[in-house]
Amino acid sequence: MSSRLMNLVIRLALGTVLALGAVADGLAQTAQPRFDGVTLRIGTFGGNWRDFVRDQVTVELEKRGAKIEWILGSPADNLAKLVAARGQANQPFDVFEVMDATRDDVVEGGFLAKINLNNIPNKAGLRPDQYNDTLVANWTSQEAVVINADKFKELGLPVPTKYADLVNPKLAGRVSFPDITSGGGVAGIAGVNKEAGGKEDNIDPAIKTIKDLKAQGYWKAGGNVVTQFRTGDVWVALINAGWGIQGINSGLPLKVEHIKFADGKRGVAKLGWWGVVKGTKNAAAAEFMINQFLDPKVQEHMSRHHGLVAVHKEALANLAKDPVLKANLLLSQEEVANMYAPDFKKIDMSAWLDKWNRGLAR
Repeated sequence: MSSRLMNLVIRLALGTVLALGAVADGLAQTAQPRFDGVTLRIGTFGGNWRDFVRDQVTVELEKRGAKIEWILGSPADNLAKLVAARGQANQPFDVFEVMDATRDDVVEGGFLAKINLNNIPNKAGLRPDQYNDTLVANWTSQEAVVINADKFKELGLPVPTKYADLVNPKLAGRVSFPDITSGGGVAGIAGVNKEAGGKEDNIDPAIKTIKDLKAQGYWKAGGNVVTQFRTGDVWVALINAGWGIQGINSGLPLKVEHIKFADGKRGVAKLGWWGVVKGTKNAAAAEFMINQFLDPKVQEHMSRHHGLVAVHKEALANLAKDPVLKANLLLSQEEVANMYAPDFKKIDMSAWLDKWNRGLAR
């Protein structure tokens, strides 16, 4: 074959490959769902969390023609909106965040639609217990003990492995504990109670231990605790590990410790989920949004910048490559599965509030 003919054959073959590639690209673009004319209403937290969901998740819906409306509030607030709208033709939102504290009420109230799990391929990165046909996990909050490691060393105190280690005269007035009404309150009380031998239906053991801590105060905003670490007013706090990471990244000598329980559990978890509201006409858009939230890159961004820990195994593996995160967070699916999560079916919050107010509020 002449060189001229050979060049012609090569050009024809290359043209065929390029053409096939263009066809494949076109098919891929065609396969991407469109949501023109859809307005997806999302019930979620406000502030920088809403901004994160907007910038990392719903932007992909907007690229496909959807419009987004935000219904901001806590999961408890948004559950109340669903209760108020029961029986009405229009629900307050299409998809919303559910937390462990409201999960049973949401499920038993019949507010959830069945999710088409085929539309959520990223579920493959979750544990089987982290999704079902009505709820899909989106994050874990790791409630921990955060210490000023330099101060503990200076005082000759060992790194705490249990809450009882914090009942120490050297720490009196330097411990910050979550107020029962704060985001970490129920988890903090439940963890102390479990270690002290209590059950969810009786927190007397926790109340006694918390009294013995001689706390500096009971925090309601985690950011204030980081400030108190910075000023030296606080040397140890029961708080979301994410605040500890934030402090470390700002140069504070903090260390996050996950308490070990007698039954082998380690750490205390709060759990977050996405649910789709029964009766919505925008289920496909809601499912697309949930799947995007579970994208490993989105999950990793969430953990690095917002203090909540990913549920997708690929994101967890990438986070574990960061020495600071690996040293302070539980970053394997096995570790996360082994965390203690309070049983909210057994918690009577009015009784807990009464015990708290009688024994500790000041």
